[in-house]
Amino acid sequence: MRDDERGAGEFRFRKAERIRTRREISKVFDEGARWSAKGMRFNVCPNSGADTRAVFVTVRKYGNAVERNRARRVVSECWRLAKSRLVQGVDVVVVIYPDEDRFDKRQAQLESLIRRASLAV
Repeated sequence: MRDDERGAGEFRFRKAERIRTRREISKVFDEGARWSAKGMRFNVCPNSGADTRAVFVTVRKYGNAVERNRARRVVSECWRLAKSRLVQGVDVVVVIYPDEDRFDKRQAQLESLIRRASLAV
């Protein structure tokens, strides 16, 4: 049975919800508004589509590849669970800084930035 048949389809993180090209990421950095919290930063820019798209990047000084990938996975999971409550039609770049990579801590940081950026419905 597929996820959408079970009713869990809204919680998937589909390819259409990801920013994938360097040009699109640069556009969000150049034209978007910025909000920061300890351990994380949001860059938000309206897009012309109906979906809210996101990409998760770590700073270069984050540590080794294992630590960077874990940080992206944790924040991506927090985003996946929160995205059903977000406004549509924006691109979001989440910059992750070195901090404790516990799910509850990253989720609190993400929720704080979502409220400050007025992305919650």
